[in-house]
Amino acid sequence: MATEGVSLGKGAWDCDNKREIPPDKEAEVFEEIATMELPFEGIPTVPPRKDRTHMAFFCGGCRYRVTALPEWTVGRVKEALWAGGIERSNKPAEKRASPGLQRWEDLALIYAGEVMEDNDKTLADYHVPPGCQCLIAIERAKLESGKPDPDSAYWN
Repeated sequence: MATEGVSLGKGAWDCDNKREIPPDKEAEVFEEIATMELPFEGIPTVPPRKDRTHMAFFCGGCRYRVTALPEWTVGRVKEALWAGGIERSNKPAEKRASPGLQRWEDLALIYAGEVMEDNDKTLADYHVPPGCQCLIAIERAKLESGKPDPDSAYWN
């Protein structure tokens, strides 16, 4: 099992099975293969996703796939990501400028620019649709540090 460091800008991890998603299978697993199911002017397009039980979170340059439903609480999703191996995104301790991810509470989840809190709110309360593929998981300490500045191009 590949549990070494995460390559920035590439790679995917299946949290349910705790294993890497091979690069040649990513498009299939994340349902990103263009077909003629709904062509646009004769050009294949990526059809709507059929898998509504998995979501994708970007963290540390890697994409994490995890079972999650809109009616789940934010804390439950963070626990599922943690149990599935998202702490892999930690840099080695000697190269970190922050404490890193030590437990699931150290994660912050973001959807549509809004940080989701751990209280009893569900993903649906934040309008996260089933099967969402564009969520962010980040170390909470990085958000709270104020760096980079909220208006920085870093966030674009």
